[in-house]
Amino acid sequence: MPLFEHVAMTSQIKVPKTSKVRTLDREPLKLSFAFDFPRQLFMEAEKFFKKIREKAFLTDEIQQELKNSLTEMHFGPNDGLISPGYIPTSIYFIQKGLAMGYTGRQKPQAVTWFMNENNFLIPSYFFHQEPGTEFITFLEETTLLALSIDKVKDMINRYEEAFFIFLLLTEDSIRAGKEREYMLRLLPEERYLYIAKTTPFLFARGHFDQLASYLNISRRHFVRIRNNFSRR
Repeated sequence: MPLFEHVAMTSQIKVPKTSKVRTLDREPLKLSFAFDFPRQLFMEAEKFFKKIREKAFLTDEIQQELKNSLTEMHFGPNDGLISPGYIPTSIYFIQKGLAMGYTGRQKPQAVTWFMNENNFLIPSYFFHQEPGTEFITFLEETTLLALSIDKVKDMINRYEEAFFIFLLLTEDSIRAGKEREYMLRLLPEERYLYIAKTTPFLFARGHFDQLASYLNISRRHFVRIRNNFSRR
C-alpha cells in the first residue's frame, strides 16, 4: 500500500481527487524558487526550514526537495487567499505579514484566528481535500511560501519522515484552535489579558476591530477594557 494511502487511513486524511480541485479566480503574483534563487530569498527559505527543525529532524535530501518546490506569493492588505467552497491546494509559510481567518460574508466578520510571520498556515480541510468553510485574508502586505498538495502527497509517498513533519505541523493548527476554545470560556477582561500575554503582536499592529471580533466582544467593549488597563 502506498505510504500516502496508509497515512490517510491511519490519520483520517483523505487521498485527494485532483480532478475536483478548484482554485481562486484571481491568480496572485508568484515567483518559483530555483537552484540559484537570490540570497535574500534563500535567507527567507531558511526561516521556513528553521521552523521545521524546531519540530522534527530534517534530512538534507528532504530539505533540498522542499527548497526546489516552494513558490513565493505576494498579497496586499485585504487581499483574499481562500473563500468558503474552495478546496485548498497548498500549505503556506508566512515570511512576513499578517493573515486572518473569519466566517460570514457580511460585516461584522466573525474572526476565528490570526497568523503572523514565521508561522505555517494550513487551511482547514487541506489534508481532507474538501471545500473549506472560512475566508482567509491578509491585513498587511504579506509574503508567503507555498507548497502544493501534489508535492506533499509525493513526499509522503517517498519519505516516511515527511509524514511526521506534516503531522506535527497539523497538530500545531489543532492546538491553536483548542487555545481559542479555552480563551472564549474566559470573561472578557480575562480574554483581553490572555491575548495580550500570548500574542502581543496583535495589539502592536492596531487591528482593533478584528481583534474585538476575535475576542467575541463589541468594539465599544474592547475600547473600554483597553482604556481601563491602560490607566492601571
